[in-house]
Amino acid sequence: MENIQLRDKIREKYKTDTAFGMAIGWVPNKVYKLVNLNYIPKLSEAVKISRALDIDLEELASFFAQ
Repeated sequence: MENIQLRDKIREKYKTDTAFGMAIGWVPNKVYKLVNLNYIPKLSEAVKISRALDIDLEELASFFAQ
């Protein structure tokens, strides 16, 4: 199931999933899994993601609590 809110947040700041992946050191396939296949990031990954998107961990967690 696609995580539309997270995808929108990523594209708002980075325009593409690839650019976002490069910013956090992920390959495009892993970003795809995060956005489209409900990959739940590890805590260290979540910290990187939240910093890259300028959001707090609570907001990031809300994207996965649906």
